[in-house]
Amino acid sequence: MSANRRYSIILEHTGQVLLEQASLEQVEEFWDANDARYFGLRIDDPLSDHATVFVTDEIPEDEDVVPA
Repeated sequence: MSANRRYSIILEHTGQVLLEQASLEQVEEFWDANDARYFGLRIDDPLSDHATVFVTDEIPEDEDVVPA
């Protein structure tokens, strides 16, 4: 695994960039702050030096969500 790997998080249905060229630490902070708002869908090129993470803000049908 490359120590220089960067990540971008993209909102799938709009293409909006939520986080760009981020470190793994920044991605973890993003998820800590937004885990109730976004759902991860897939990662493109997970083994490259730049991985793109696609997320949605629509609850997937197969998710079990418990209201707060």
